[in-house]
Amino acid sequence: MSVEHPEDVAANALRHISRDQAIKAYTQENAAIHEVLLRAARRFIGGETLAECLETTRALQEQGCAVTIDYMGENTDDEMMAQQATGEFLRVIQAIAAHKLDATVSLDLSHIGLAVDAELALRNASALAQAARAAGTEIMISMEGTERIDEIIALHQRLCEDYDNVGITLQAYLRRTTNDLSSALQRPGRIRLVKGTFEEAPGVAEPRGEILNRGYRDYMEILLLSDHPCSIATHDLNLLNAAHKFIRRQKLKKHPFEFEMLYGVTPEHLQMVRARGYRARVYLPYGREWYLYLCHRLAEYPPNIYRAIGDAAAMD
Repeated sequence: MSVEHPEDVAANALRHISRDQAIKAYTQENAAIHEVLLRAARRFIGGETLAECLETTRALQEQGCAVTIDYMGENTDDEMMAQQATGEFLRVIQAIAAHKLDATVSLDLSHIGLAVDAELALRNASALAQAARAAGTEIMISMEGTERIDEIIALHQRLCEDYDNVGITLQAYLRRTTNDLSSALQRPGRIRLVKGTFEEAPGVAEPRGEILNRGYRDYMEILLLSDHPCSIATHDLNLLNAAHKFIRRQKLKKHPFEFEMLYGVTPEHLQMVRARGYRARVYLPYGREWYLYLCHRLAEYPPNIYRAIGDAAAMD
């Protein structure tokens, strides 16, 4: 009889509670708990305001890193709130242009209207794509749970009819990704490859382990050989080393691809990528909707739980 590792138990528990809206609401409404958990979250986010995020963006740029900024939020089921979120993303794009930042924008389509109506999401995403094009930057559509993937892919296809600066995120752990990648390579816009973090049914997604790592490596090599703009988004040292060896072996040009990592997670790997001469981008989210994000960061690397406890307990 196999015994589940305690870290796996903790990771699965965090993924489960991350979707509990009652717990999320309680952490936001209770000022004391909010402040304690915010101290843990700050390691992984750019702050709760755009001004704070821009300060961190400038600091990262001084270190030689590009940034992708995300105003955190998803599953916005109210049209007015979706419009407000779209307005905030427009502020981000305007700030990128005004401060001449080496930055792009990441977003969830459910944050700007997809949870209300697909046409609303398309209108808002189109407005953001147009503003980003005028500012000389890109939009990256993040991926969500499997119940929304078909809608997200369909919207990306429609956006690509008018814009070439809208990217899409694909998750290597999903068994459908082979077909989604083949389709995405026929469209403009950067492709961001991630392992995948949502809690999905076993028949839909591969669990963490060697099978998933082999799948990620295969997709990564297809992207690198395609000469299509892409972001290799992983912190896995074995995959980063495999990518480096593959690039050198194939004598690939460095321009179309970049490596992307999450803010506050394995910064030493980020510096390693830069030292190898590759373009490195940091995913930097901000806003008050950090509860889900914090749960995911701790679940992906359970030893971070100890660090989070230390951050939460730290006193100014």
